[in-house]
Amino acid sequence: MKIGLISDLHTDATEANRAIIPILIDAIKASELDVFVLAGDITPKLTDFYKILGEFAKANLTCRKFFVPGNHDIWVNEEANMTSAQKCLVISEICRDHGFYPLNESPQIIDDVGFCGTIGWYDYTYASDKYDFTQEQYAEKELMGAVWSDKRYVIWSGTDSEVSQRFEEELSQQIVTIKNEVERIIVVTHHVPFRACIRYRNELPWDYFRAFYGSVGLGDVCLQEPLVSHVLFGHIHYPVNQQIENVRAICAPIGYFHEQPSEDLETFIQNRLTCFTIAQD
Repeated sequence: MKIGLISDLHTDATEANRAIIPILIDAIKASELDVFVLAGDITPKLTDFYKILGEFAKANLTCRKFFVPGNHDIWVNEEANMTSAQKCLVISEICRDHGFYPLNESPQIIDDVGFCGTIGWYDYTYASDKYDFTQEQYAEKELMGAVWSDKRYVIWSGTDSEVSQRFEEELSQQIVTIKNEVERIIVVTHHVPFRACIRYRNELPWDYFRAFYGSVGLGDVCLQEPLVSHVLFGHIHYPVNQQIENVRAICAPIGYFHEQPSEDLETFIQNRLTCFTIAQD
């Protein structure tokens, strides 16, 4: 089974970000994937989200397509009259309408491989050890004039820690639901599952915001189940492909094209779309 991963398209960021969609579709076709995984952060705008998934639908890709939302996808504002949880439900419907399966809703099994998913969240357990900010200071999501935009645009029921724990428990339940039916499990999340995947800069305000990258508990859920062989994620805008105990952690983000990549967009996408093959009995 050949699996391809990409995340953090951020099509609302620049014209180049929006222009990569047909290039990405061509790269997916050329890769002859069995499964394509999109690990969140397409755009906060529902109308644009619908149009972009529509482009994938019109391409008639032959592979299965899986999605988990990112934090940007579930941003809302006061005028929207919608919570982030409600927007997740709308996103799931759009996904189904366009041939993407929302793994955050429930797991899927292809042959003997299980796929589980969650947006994940953060509980400040990735806070840098170099500083002694309090939990209350992290909860402010603001430092030195810089603001983590979830503060303005995310509406959850509960604190960040409660939300993080809720998603961890949902992921754990997904794994329990399918583990007796599969030979291996691949987890997809948007937020970062392992602290070892985070680059700290020893500089503020940058390291302050690392507290909003994910949670230790998210990775623990994956490591506690021997069947979990891969965790695919997004959120950070640099690629990761490393072994964490029994799990291969992979991140293949696009990020913001405020500065053009050194190579052309076609080459960039071909290099960033990360593909791997797993053996099946």
